[in-house]
Amino acid sequence: MHTIPGRFVGQAVVVTEKLDGSNTLLHAGKVYGRSVSAPSGGKWMAMVKKHHAWKVTEPNVYLYGEDIYGVHSITYGPVEEQKTFYAFGLRDGEGAFAAFADVESYAKQRGIPIVPILFEGYFSSVAEIRAFVESAHREPSVLGGQREGVVLRLARGFPTAEFSENVCKSVRVGHVQTNEHWTRHWRPCRIAKHAG
Repeated sequence: MHTIPGRFVGQAVVVTEKLDGSNTLLHAGKVYGRSVSAPSGGKWMAMVKKHHAWKVTEPNVYLYGEDIYGVHSITYGPVEEQKTFYAFGLRDGEGAFAAFADVESYAKQRGIPIVPILFEGYFSSVAEIRAFVESAHREPSVLGGQREGVVLRLARGFPTAEFSENVCKSVRVGHVQTNEHWTRHWRPCRIAKHAG
């Protein structure tokens, strides 16, 4: 964790699972990798384009999430194709990140999955935060397979300029398992087959 853990003691926080995927932005009906400099044309963005990008059309809304359609280091259990993108952040055109409750509300209204929530509430000490994070690292992913890590953020909204003070992540030891970038020989995740 790069942010000082004491920052989160005694404040309403949300801890979510850090998924092993592509940090993806949905904005004005298009899909971007991290920034709005140019829409992404990667084949690994096929499912988020098909199922969710068109739902985020407002010019002042930026929805961030983790896209697991292209396998990085971790292979998750089979997922439905509309569940390869998981929202975790919502920013407005004025430069502020929304409270996590607003991220949930926006995504749920549009049928967009949310990153798995591991904890919501208050920690009374840094020791309690560390114990929770260490325990969470020992658990498997909610999606099946190994857990990449956890993300701890303040539940309330905050200015974009204060992102690094209000969000921190902890990833498993050795979370990058290859020397080659995953896009070079990318493969899709396992898609659950529907009965019938």
